[in-house]
Amino acid sequence: IDNILDLASIDAGAIDLEMTTVDVRDVVTSAVDGIRERASRAKVTVDVGIADDLRTFRADQSRVRQILFNLVSNAIGFSKPGDTVFVSAWRDPVSVVFEIVDQGIGIPDGDRDRIFERFVSQSQGSKHRGAGLGLSIVKSVAELHGGSVELNSKPNDGTRVIVRLPHNAEVAPAVTPSVTPTVIGQAQSPTPAEVLPSSQKLG
Repeated sequence: IDNILDLASIDAGAIDLEMTTVDVRDVVTSAVDGIRERASRAKVTVDVGIADDLRTFRADQSRVRQILFNLVSNAIGFSKPGDTVFVSAWRDPVSVVFEIVDQGIGIPDGDRDRIFERFVSQSQGSKHRGAGLGLSIVKSVAELHGGSVELNSKPNDGTRVIVRLPHNAEVAPAVTPSVTPTVIGQAQSPTPAEVLPSSQKLG
């Protein structure tokens, strides 16, 4: 219900982002802690790496947490016992970049083009089946910040989602969010370890 209300508010231009200085380590830790029990039950490890030079940026902290929570939750849901979900964050010249990579079952070619549409929910043979709103919320909230979402995935080769949010986001004009994702190539290995000096594991 909350997700439906959020999407309705975005469509109506009635959602207000509360822009503050966001501590990246705190918001990532908060999102991961919110799903710690589920990761433990699923026997999935969550590995967090945040670049040392990334400390704060301007955004709506609760919405950034919502993005990360939805993506990590999704990654865990499509992972197998013993898998690892990698959560990484670093800074590029214009954006703060969050990357969530799983080793799960991946997304078939025919489904990737619809993955950000509302009420599109595919179990892909796993036990995970939601209302199909989580990724739509992620894309909508990222775009409200003036950011973007990219996804790449192949069957049995995991999924990588990259969210880019501007360093100093200004609230974007409210528009009905597009539903076609940006799909890039084949899922790749996680960000090199040297970019991720700090690590936190759970599960």
